[in-house]
Formats: sequence, C-alpha cells, structure tokens
Amino acid sequence: MNTKKLLLGVGIALIILILGGLGGYLWGTMDKNHDIDQAKLTATQTTLNQVKGNSTTPQKVQEQKTSTDTTCNADELSLTSSVDGGAAGTIAYDLVLTNTGKRTCTMVGFPGVSLVNDNGNQIGTPAERATNYAINKISLAPGAKAKAMAFVSNEGNFDPGICHDGATKIRMYPPNDTGYLSVSTPITAWCPGFQISPMTNM
Repeated sequence: MNTKKLLLGVGIALIILILGGLGGYLWGTMDKNHDIDQAKLTATQTTLNQVKGNSTTPQKVQEQKTSTDTTCNADELSLTSSVDGGAAGTIAYDLVLTNTGKRTCTMVGFPGVSLVNDNGNQIGTPAERATNYAINKISLAPGAKAKAMAFVSNEGNFDPGICHDGATKIRMYPPNDTGYLSVSTPITAWCPGFQISPMTNM
C-alpha cells in the first residue's frame, strides 16, 4: 500500500513539473510575441505620424528673385588677338573681347589667361596680374569692345629648359566668369614673366 502511494506521489509530482515547465514555456512565448507585436505597433504608428507630418507640414517655397547680374559671359563674347608691340625682350599682345550678345553687360578687373596646346592642355602657368594698372568697371554695349594686354617674354632670353614649348592657343576667361574663349596665337612657348593687364575700354 505504501509503495502504491509512493508511486502515485511520484507520478503526480512528475505531472506537476511537466505542466509547470510547459506553462512557463507557453507564457514566455506569449510574452515574447507580445513584445514583438508591441514593437511593430510602435513602428507603424511612428511611420503614420511621419507621413501625416509630411502631408500636413507646409513646405517652404523659395522666393524667386529677378537676376540683376550684368557680368559679361563667355558665351556672349568673341575673342581676337593681335601684336601690340614689344621692348626689352617682351612682346605685348592685345586680347580683344567683343560683345556679340543682345544686352549691355559689364566687366571689371583681370581676365584669366593661359597658353594651351591643340588638346587644350595648359602650357606653363597662367599669366600673372600686371601691376601699375588702374581697374575700372567697363560697360559693354552690343558690338562694343574691350581689351587686356598680355606680355610674353622672348624664349631666347632664357636658358634651355626654363620655358615650355607647345603652345598654339590663348585661353581667356572673362573677369568673374567660369566660361572661356580660345584663339590661335603665334606664341609657341610659355616663359617666366607671362603677365596680363586688367580689362580696359577701347
């Protein structure tokens, strides 16, 4: 009789342990699923709030302003070059810009000038700005002209290897513009002392 009670007690204990473990597993799974569902709900609500915010928040519209920039651009100019004279081993070239556009434009200061080859590769360094020149604002009506003077040193004044050969064109950036124009030139070499004056009226 005692053996039967002992076995019955052991069986009941085992059943209780099994049920307890199963209950804990099920409860843990339900709790985990609850956390996942809650996270999904929170993410969904956040997304809906963002969409709602985007749809109801007024967008700032940038006010369009009328451009008052009168700077002469490269695409409304043409470029020519001619010898102006020379002395002491330096030759001066007139670089003339003509307003080929339909509006009056302005320019002030120095153009950017370089010597390049047929492939557009720069020869030497850009012309340095010449000193002792007054800088004036130029108003260029359609058809009007303005010029800058480029000063080029004679290659024969330097030891071999100082100058850089291969130049075939002059490239010119009008003042305050990123566009450029090019024109053929008899200058074949860049040498130290390559300078440019500011733009002046003609």
